[in-house]
Amino acid sequence: MSKTTERTLSCVTSVDGDPIQNRIDNLLGVSRTLWEKRKDFNEQMTNSSERREQLKKDVSYLQERKIKCQSIIRENDAKRWRALQKFCTDNHLCTIRKKEKQALNAELRKARQTYSLLSAKAADLRKYEAYMLNVIASLPKDYIKLADDVIAGLMMRYNTLYETNNSLRKEMETKAEEVRVAQSDLKQLVEAHRILLFEKNSELSELYTHRQKMNDLYQGAQQTMIHSHEDLAHQLSHFKTVLRSINNLTGKIIRAYEPGISVQLLMTKIQNMPILSRCRLIEDRTLGMRNIIAQLASDTGTLPISTCSRPELDYVQHGAPIAVSASEFSLLTKMASTQSDPNA
Repeated sequence: MSKTTERTLSCVTSVDGDPIQNRIDNLLGVSRTLWEKRKDFNEQMTNSSERREQLKKDVSYLQERKIKCQSIIRENDAKRWRALQKFCTDNHLCTIRKKEKQALNAELRKARQTYSLLSAKAADLRKYEAYMLNVIASLPKDYIKLADDVIAGLMMRYNTLYETNNSLRKEMETKAEEVRVAQSDLKQLVEAHRILLFEKNSELSELYTHRQKMNDLYQGAQQTMIHSHEDLAHQLSHFKTVLRSINNLTGKIIRAYEPGISVQLLMTKIQNMPILSRCRLIEDRTLGMRNIIAQLASDTGTLPISTCSRPELDYVQHGAPIAVSASEFSLLTKMASTQSDPNA
C-alpha cells in the first residue's frame, strides 16, 4: 500500500463512524483495489510489451521473407516471360520458314512442269531437226552453186541469217531486261518483307511489354485495394468498440437517474440519442462526480482518489475532453447513487 493510503488511514481513524466515514472507508477499499489492479495492469503491460517486441521481430522476419519471395517470384516471372517471348519468336520464324518452304515447293513443282513441257517441245522439234538434216544431207553438195544466180542466193541467205540473228538478239535482250526487272522486284520484295517482319516483331514486343506493365499495375492496384479494405475493417472494429463503450457509459448514467427503467426502453433511448448528446451527457456526469469528490476532499481534508495517477483532476475545465477509466467511472456512479439515496 502506498504512503498516501497509509496517511489517509491515519487521518480517518480519528473520526467517529458516520456516513462520511463509511464513504471514506468505501473509497479507501476501492483505492486499495484500484492500486492492486493498477499493479496487475502494469505487469500485464510489461508482458504485453515483451510480446509486442517479439511480434515485431516475427513481423520483420516475415516481411524479409516476403521481400525475398517476391524477388524470386519476379525473377521467375521474368524468366518465364523471356522464355515465352523466345518461344513466340521461334514459333513465328518457324511459321515463316514453313510458308517460304511451301512457296519454294510450289515454284519447284511449277519449274518441273515447265521443264517437262519444254522437254516435250524439244523432243517434237528434234523430229523436225532430224528431218531438215536428212533433207540437207539428201541435197547435192553444190546445190547453191548450181542455182541460176549464185550471188543473189548468197545475199538472200545472208539477209535471212542476219534478220534471224537480229530477232534472236532482240529477243535475248528483252528476256535479259525482264529477268533484271524481275530480280530487282524480287530484291525489293525481300527487303520490304524483312522490314515488315522487323516492324511486326517490334510491335509484338511493345505489346507484350505494355501487357506486362498493365498486369503489374493491376496487381499493384489489387494489393492496394486489399490493404485499404483491411485498414478500413480495422478502423471500423475500433469505432464499434468506442461506440459500445459510449453506449455502456450512457446506459449506466441513465440507470443512475432512472433506476426502474427496463432494458428495452433503455436501449431505445440510447439509440435515439445523438452521439454528441451521449458524449455531452458522459462529460457532464464525469464533471459532476469530480466536483463531488473535490467537495468531499475539501470537507474531510484528504483526497479519496490518488492524484498521482490522474493529476488533471484539479485543473479540469468545462468543455475539455474527458478521459475516465471504467473502474473510476463505476466508483463515481456508486458514490452518486449513495448520495442520492437518503437512507444511505
